[in-house]
Amino acid sequence: MNTTALLKTLSAIALTSALALPAAHAAHAAPSADEAALAGRVQTALLQDSHLVKPEITVEVQPGGRVHLTGWVHNTDDINEAMLAAKQVAGVSSVTAFLRSWTTND
Repeated sequence: MNTTALLKTLSAIALTSALALPAAHAAHAAPSADEAALAGRVQTALLQDSHLVKPEITVEVQPGGRVHLTGWVHNTDDINEAMLAAKQVAGVSSVTAFLRSWTTND
C-alpha cells in the first residue's frame, strides 16, 4: 500500500471513530440532578464521619444509586468505614470502593 492510500485509510478510520465516539460514551453522560444530589449527600456523610481521618475521596453515582468511591484514606480500616458511611445514605443501592490507604494498621 502506498503512502497516499495509507493516509486515506487512516483518515477514514479516524473519521469513523470520531463519529462513533458520542454514541460510545453516551453511558458516561453528565450525572442527572438526582445523581448529583446523591453524590453530594454521600460526600457530606464521608466528611462528617468522625472515624475517617482526612479522607480524600471522590464520589461518583451511577444510575440506580450505585456509588463508586475513589481516592485515599488514612488506613485500611477507613476503607470499610467509608463504605459503611456511604451505604447508610438514603438512595444508595450499592457501594464499590476503589480506595487506597496512606498507612497500614500496624
